[in-house]
Amino acid sequence: KKECLHVANQVATMAMDPKKLKACVKEGGKMGVELIGNFDLGGPEFFTTKAEAPEGDHDLLKALMDAANKEIDPTEEESKGGSAFVGKMFLAAGDEKLVLLAYCPVGENSAENKAAGKCNASEWLKGVLDKIPDGKGVFLSGDAFNAKGEIVADKVAGRFPLKDRDECQSASVGWLKTKGLFPEAEEEDDWQPDEDAGIEW
Repeated sequence: KKECLHVANQVATMAMDPKKLKACVKEGGKMGVELIGNFDLGGPEFFTTKAEAPEGDHDLLKALMDAANKEIDPTEEESKGGSAFVGKMFLAAGDEKLVLLAYCPVGENSAENKAAGKCNASEWLKGVLDKIPDGKGVFLSGDAFNAKGEIVADKVAGRFPLKDRDECQSASVGWLKTKGLFPEAEEEDDWQPDEDAGIEW
């Protein structure tokens, strides 16, 4: 089964535009460092943020997520990734749709892996998509640790990916608050990433 998944991932990677893939890996690596840096300083354990480079493509968004979660290579001049202990939902808007990808940390809960076991990725994503009217939010697949969905643009009904992204951002924060996973008391003083990190609440 693992071999099949490996082959499937290789095929998906080969089908992606090399330039776009490189941009996604770069964005994901940078976001991962920003997220784990804040997490290690006692920041929120779960984030919802936009991802620009994938432009509404599921495979590219997955590549970005993998880059964000990849273990930091100490031999590299610039740190990249390292945020596997941080729960996150990435929202990538394209011309035709908004794609969403949720990730929750794997493994036993510990002082280091403190977000593990606190949130189910599929429940989180469904909680966000359920807020989109007329059943436009579609849950595609998922388990406790990874889940993906999408909202296809409907210009006649006034549904646009960028607008949906903002709605999903708010819906996700709202859902996390109901589960006690968003630090309400610190909202006004929240850590803010570098402007070019692509992270926003």
